[in-house]
Amino acid sequence: MTHGWRLVRSLLASGLLIMGGLLCHPAWAAFTASVDRTQLAAGESVQLTLQSDRRGDSDPDLAPLEKNFEILSRSTSKSLQILNGSMSSQRQVKLALAPRRSGLVEVPRLTWDGESSAAIDLNIAANGAGAGGTGASGAATKAAANSAAHVFLTTSLDSLQPYVQSAVSLKVQLYSDKKLFQASLDLPGTADLLVRRLGEDVTTQETRNGRTYQVITRHYLLVPQRSGELQLDGPVLNAQVADVNSRVDPFLARLFGQLQIEGGLGGTRPLRLRGDPVKLMAQPRPPAQRTGDWLPAQQLTLEDAWRPADRTIAVGEPLTRRLRIAAVGQSASQLPDLSAATPMPPGLKAHAEEAALSDQLLDGHVVGQRDQDIVLLADQPGRYELPELRLAWWDVVSNQRREAVLPAVTVEVVAAAGSTSASASAGGPVPGQALPGIPSTASSPAASPSAPVADAEPGMPNASGSATVDWAWVSLAFALLWLATLAAWAWAHHRRHRATDSGPSVPMPPVPVASVSAARTAFQQACHAHAARAARDALIGWGRATWPHDAPVGLNALARRLDNPTLTPLLRELDRACIADSHWNGDALCRALTELQSRVMPMPSRPQLPGLYDG
Repeated sequence: MTHGWRLVRSLLASGLLIMGGLLCHPAWAAFTASVDRTQLAAGESVQLTLQSDRRGDSDPDLAPLEKNFEILSRSTSKSLQILNGSMSSQRQVKLALAPRRSGLVEVPRLTWDGESSAAIDLNIAANGAGAGGTGASGAATKAAANSAAHVFLTTSLDSLQPYVQSAVSLKVQLYSDKKLFQASLDLPGTADLLVRRLGEDVTTQETRNGRTYQVITRHYLLVPQRSGELQLDGPVLNAQVADVNSRVDPFLARLFGQLQIEGGLGGTRPLRLRGDPVKLMAQPRPPAQRTGDWLPAQQLTLEDAWRPADRTIAVGEPLTRRLRIAAVGQSASQLPDLSAATPMPPGLKAHAEEAALSDQLLDGHVVGQRDQDIVLLADQPGRYELPELRLAWWDVVSNQRREAVLPAVTVEVVAAAGSTSASASAGGPVPGQALPGIPSTASSPAASPSAPVADAEPGMPNASGSATVDWAWVSLAFALLWLATLAAWAWAHHRRHRATDSGPSVPMPPVPVASVSAARTAFQQACHAHAARAARDALIGWGRATWPHDAPVGLNALARRLDNPTLTPLLRELDRACIADSHWNGDALCRALTELQSRVMPMPSRPQLPGLYDG
C-alpha cells in the first residue's frame, strides 16, 4: 500500500514538473526557418521564411546572414487565430536572399526571442562567366557551367597592361534564355579607375549547346588614374524573373493562359548576378616622360582644314581653321586644347570655338576625337605667317616618344572692297586711277561742278578731296532715310488722328537724340578701353535709342539690321568675346562705324532722323 502511494505521488510530481515546463515554454512557442529551394542557378535568389509562434514585437537577428547573402527584399506579417476558445498568434518574416558566392553556402542558425533555428545548406551554381580577357582562372570550369546556366555575364578587356591615364575598353555581355523584367546593369568606378559607359547597347542572339540566348553587349571606358595593380568589382545585374512556382489565381490562368508567367501575373522573384572582378596592371610613365604633358596612345593623327581652303580673306572677313586630333587608346577628354598652342602674329586675332568631343569604338579599341574651330580675323591687309604646330605623344606599341606636326602656313589678307582705311594705309589712291568698285576722282560725278555734293563733317575730306566716296552706300542710305522719314511721318499722323478721335491731344515724346549721342560716346570709350561687355551694352543701347519702337535685341539682330559686310564679322567677333570672356580689341569696330558714319550723311533738304550713324 505504501509502495503504491509512493508511485502515485511520484507520478503526480512528474506531471507537475511537466506542466510547469509547459507553462514556462509553451508548446506553440517555436521558431522555424525554411527555404523555397536548395538548388540555385547563378544569380537566382532564395526565399527564406522565418516563423515564430511567440507574441511580441521583436525582430529576428539577421546579422549572421550578411556574410554569405545580400537581403534583396523583406516583408513582415502577423496573424491571430482563435479556435475552440483557444487563441494562438504567429509572426512571419520573408526574405529574398542573393548568395554572395557560388558552391555550398550555408544559411546560418538565427535567433528570435531566445529561440534558435536550424542551419540550412544551399548549393549555388557558379556564374560561369569567365573573365574572357581579365586574367581570371578556371575558364574551362566556367565554360562548362555556362552550358547549363540560364543567365550569365562575360567580361573582356582590350588591354591587360595599359599605361596610366590611357583608355581601356571593357566589353560586358549578358546572356539570358529567359525573359527579364526591370533589368539594370551597373558597373561602379573607383577613384583609381574611372568608369564611363561608351555608346549604346547592342542586342543579338546566339545559340550555345542547343539553347538560344539573347545577348546584350555593352562597352565601358576605363581610365586608370595610378600605376600598379587595379581591381574593379564586376558588373552587377539586377532584374526580376518569372516565378513559375508561385500560385496563380485559377481565373487568371484560364483568362490569360501562359501570359500569367511570361507577363509576370504569376509573380516574379529577384535576380542578382555578379560578374567576375576586373583586374589590370597599369604601367607607370617612363622615366624620361615623368614631367611635362603625357599622352599615351596606340596611334595619333593631327589634321587641320581651312575655310576658305586657299586661306585668302579680306580685312574683316573670318578665316576658320579646324583642328582635329584622333587617338586610338585615348579618350577625347584627355586630348589637349591646341587653340592657344599657335602664337598669332601682330595684326591677326584668334577666337577658339567650343571643342566637339567624341569617343568611339574601332575594332574593340577606344578612339577619342577632338574637333575645334579657330576663327582668325585681320585688321590690316598683308601676308601673315603661322608657325608649325607640334604635339608630342607616347607610342604605347613601340614604347617611344613621337610628335605629330602641322607645317607652317601663310594667310593672305587683302583690302576689303570699298575700304578707305586700306587705301590710306597703302599711301592713298594713285591720281586718275580708281580702286576696285569705286569710281576715280576725275571721272566721278562728285568731281563735276554741276553735281550736288553733301557737306562733309569738320575734319573729314569731301568728295573733291583725297578720299573717295562709296556712292552705292550713300544712295542706299539716302533711300533708307527717306523711307524711314516717310514711315515716321505716317506713324505720327496716325497717332495724332487717333488722339483727336479719342479725346484731348497728348503731346508726343521727343525722339531721344541726346541718348543716341550718349550711347555713341559710351560705345567709343568702351572700344578705346577694349572692354567687350561695355561696348556690347553701349551698342545695344545705341540701337535702342535709334529705333525705340523696333530695337534689335542683340548683336546678331543688329548685324542683320545694318547688313554691312565689313561690320557683320566685327560684330560677331564682339559677341564671341563677350560669350567667351576673352580679350577683345575694339579699334577695328570703332573705326568701321566711324568710317561708315562719315559716308552716310543725310541730305540737307530732308528732315534728319536720329540714326545709328548720326545724332
